[in-house]
Amino acid sequence: MHDTVQLDRQRAYDIRLHVPQGDAPPGGHALVWLLDAPTTWAPMQQALHEAGDPGVVVVGIDWAVEGSVDPSLRRRDFTLPARGEVPPPRGAEDWTEDGDADAFLGFLTDRLQPRYLDTLPVDLRRQCLVGHSLSGLFVLHALMCKPERFTRYVASSPSIWWDGARMLDDARAADWAAARAARVLLTVGSEEQVAGPEKPPEVAGEDDAALLGEPHMVDNAAAFAELLRDNAVDAHFRLIEGGGHKTVIPAAMAEALAFALGDPDEAN
Repeated sequence: MHDTVQLDRQRAYDIRLHVPQGDAPPGGHALVWLLDAPTTWAPMQQALHEAGDPGVVVVGIDWAVEGSVDPSLRRRDFTLPARGEVPPPRGAEDWTEDGDADAFLGFLTDRLQPRYLDTLPVDLRRQCLVGHSLSGLFVLHALMCKPERFTRYVASSPSIWWDGARMLDDARAADWAAARAARVLLTVGSEEQVAGPEKPPEVAGEDDAALLGEPHMVDNAAAFAELLRDNAVDAHFRLIEGGGHKTVIPAAMAEALAFALGDPDEAN
């Protein structure tokens, strides 16, 4: 099932819907809000299949564009304006547009949630926001800014390194009291711990060093989970052995699905 929702004249989103067949349980199905659908939808469908298609509704958010998704759309929707110069990702020649995560967060909570919560057979106590990489970073931003809008948050391989690890700086200064009603899961692959973007030893003088992967992914995710726990937020950290930034996605989506399906009355 597909739907198209317009944010403004320039921005439209293709919404993919997975709704279990048959009657919903008395309280309604668990609901997964799945960001970055071009990357995460197929692995989540695989996870659903391997789990026997459990009772969960999935709302996947894609961009209504022709062809492959422009990386700048991900940066626009999932990041805040950079405080300084941000190096472009590998394979991108021009990545200069400031992020607009707050506009996308407003679209998600003020347009999409009312639109689908009124029509889908879901349990409002079991809404889980899931994202990977830059959209995993956005999940943490949503947790910080609107913790009451979802009950669970899953950040898979979140790009905490973005903009000089700005998210960690913001998190240290944040008031997390309102987030204590939520449950949070951060996952990351063991092969994502890459030193960078410092210059490697073989680069000398004024030569520019290449961006070396996603820097310090494991350390950053573990540190963020610890920061949340220090602020009495129910946060969990999963290291997925052998997973790289892309190869970890199927396992991460399986972890996210299990987390979303957990008992809504689970204690810390």
